[in-house]
Amino acid sequence: MASLLKVPLILLSAIMLQVSFTPPNVPSSNEIVHQTLNEWVLTRLQRYGLPVMKAIYWVISFAEIATIACCTTNSLSTICAIAQHAIGQRIRDTPITFPFILGTALAVAGGLIRWWCFRTLGRYFTFQLSVRKGHRIVTTGPYAVIRHPSYTAAMIQMIGILILHGSPTSWLRRSGVLNIPGLKLVATAWLAQTAIFTIQTIGRVSQEDEVLKSAFGDDWEKWAKVVRYRLIPGVY
Repeated sequence: MASLLKVPLILLSAIMLQVSFTPPNVPSSNEIVHQTLNEWVLTRLQRYGLPVMKAIYWVISFAEIATIACCTTNSLSTICAIAQHAIGQRIRDTPITFPFILGTALAVAGGLIRWWCFRTLGRYFTFQLSVRKGHRIVTTGPYAVIRHPSYTAAMIQMIGILILHGSPTSWLRRSGVLNIPGLKLVATAWLAQTAIFTIQTIGRVSQEDEVLKSAFGDDWEKWAKVVRYRLIPGVY
């Protein structure tokens, strides 16, 4: 019964990933700032990598939910036995653990903060580095605490997902699913993409500050004096 309690939490983490890494707005070509190499890499990751990342995450989430259903519902036992025989591997369920709770909490919290950033910036929030028509500096909500809260939220979310699915007690590592040929390679590629995306995003922070400073001058300077930190309050 305890395993069934995992289902809404698994779905919640997947929904928040879907929401927070789906562009809320798409700028026109003349609103996009001239691209650096870092921005070129990020644009490709956003265009091609993010859809793949979200799709893989949904597959993992539904696979764990299916495993829970097989282990807790007798009527599905025959179907599950056939499926496990087909892949040549017995897939096991795992109980609710502290890393599962912690990872889910961070993943959901990061997603909610990022959604809050979407709502606060409205039409000005784009995944591309851009200055939109009628653009202005927004200093309310999470932007009254740090200058780039959506990046901080994304990192919190990624840390949560790594704990949720990468801890030694996670379903992905203990169920036996990674013994299916090719899945370890897929998991490694997913982790590599996530690491590259995180590094490139942190590298974008200084560039975004320069773009905003150039576009808004004194308004940005006043905001930067009040909101001194970029990503972590009191640290950076």
